[in-house]
Amino acid sequence: MTDKDNPRRLWTDDENPVERAKRTSPAMQGNQSSANSASASRSSTSTGSGSPNSSTPKSSTSNSSSSGSSPSGAADHQSGDSSKKAPTDKTSADETANGVKSRSNRSSNEAAQESNQTKQSQPEKEQQSSKGRGWKLFEDIVLWVAWVAMVGFNGYAEVYHFNGTTVGGLARKVDLWIMPAGYVFAIWGVIYIALAIWLFRFCLAGPSRKRLGFLPFTLSGLLFVATCCLNIAWLALWHMERNFWALVIILILTVLAWMLYALVRRDATKAGTPTAAKALDWIPLSIYASWLSVATLVNAGYMVVAGHKVGNAVQGFATIIVVGALLAVAYLMNRHGKDWVFGLVVIWACLGIGIRIFSFAAVMGVLVIALTAVGAFLVYFPWSKFRVVRR
Repeated sequence: MTDKDNPRRLWTDDENPVERAKRTSPAMQGNQSSANSASASRSSTSTGSGSPNSSTPKSSTSNSSSSGSSPSGAADHQSGDSSKKAPTDKTSADETANGVKSRSNRSSNEAAQESNQTKQSQPEKEQQSSKGRGWKLFEDIVLWVAWVAMVGFNGYAEVYHFNGTTVGGLARKVDLWIMPAGYVFAIWGVIYIALAIWLFRFCLAGPSRKRLGFLPFTLSGLLFVATCCLNIAWLALWHMERNFWALVIILILTVLAWMLYALVRRDATKAGTPTAAKALDWIPLSIYASWLSVATLVNAGYMVVAGHKVGNAVQGFATIIVVGALLAVAYLMNRHGKDWVFGLVVIWACLGIGIRIFSFAAVMGVLVIALTAVGAFLVYFPWSKFRVVRR
C-alpha cells in the first residue's frame, strides 16, 4: 500500500513544503471544516424543500442516533426518576398504614360504643318485656275467669234448675217445629271444650297479640270476655222466660262471636303459621258462632210461637225454609269461605229437627231429613274437581 492510497495522508512528497505548512495549519483546517458544514447545510435545505417527506426519516434517524449516542444520559435520567419515586412510594405506604390504623381504631371505637349501647338497652328491653308479660298475664287471667264463670253458670243453671226450670223443660212448653231434639243441645259441651283449647292457644301465642291502646287487653280478648258475659246474661233471661230480651242478647252475642271469628280467622291466614295452629285458632270459634246462629233462629221462633197461635202448616213451611236457608249458607261458607265446620254444625241441628218432627209428623220429618242429606251432599261434594264440559 503506497502513501497515495492512504486516506490519512495529508500531503505528497512532490508538494511544496510552504504550501503544505499552510494547508496543515489549524486555522486552515478550521476554515475548511466550517466551509464543509455550510455546504452540507445548503444541500440539506435544498433536499428538504424538494421532498418534504424525506425530512422525517432523517430527523428520526438523528433522534435515534442521538438517543443511541447517549445511553448513559438515559440511564442517569431513569435512576433520577427512581430515586425520586422511592421516597414517594415510601410516603404513600406510610399513609396507607396510617389510614388502616385509623380505620381499625374507628371500627374498634364504634364496636365499643355499640356494646355500651347494647348494655344500656338491655335493661330497657327487660323492663319492656316484663311490662308486656304483665298485661298479657293479666289478660290471660281475666279470660280464664270469664270462661270459668260462663261454664260454671251453665252447669249451675242445669243442675240446680235456675229459676225452677231447665233448658229442656222450657223447650217442651212450646210446640216449636224448628226446635231440635234434646240430645242436640249436648253440643254446648263440645263448644266449651273447644273454647278452652282456643284459650290455651291464644295465651301461648304471645308475640301475635297486640295491645289495644292503653288497655291491658287485645281486641280478641275483649270480644271473648264480652261473649262470655252475654252468654251468662242470655241464659239467665232464658230461664226467667224474658223471651224478647233474651232474643236481643243472643243477637248481640252472635254478632260479637262472628266478629271474633273473623278477626282470628284473618290473623290465622298469615304466612308462617303452621296448619295445626291455624285450625286451633278458628275451628273452636266457628263451632261457637255457628251454633249461636242456629240458637238465634230457634229463640226467634220460640218467641213468636209462645206469643201467638201458629198452625202446623205454617210451622211446616217455615221449617223447610229455615233448613234450606241454613244449608245454603253452609254451602257458601264451605265453597267461598273455606269453612267446613259451619256445615257440620248445621247438619247436626237439621238432623235433630227432622228426628224430633218425625216423632209427631212422620212425613214432614222424613222430608226434613232427606233435605238435610241432599244439602250435606251439595255442601261437601268436591265441585272443584268435577266440572261440566259442553260438547
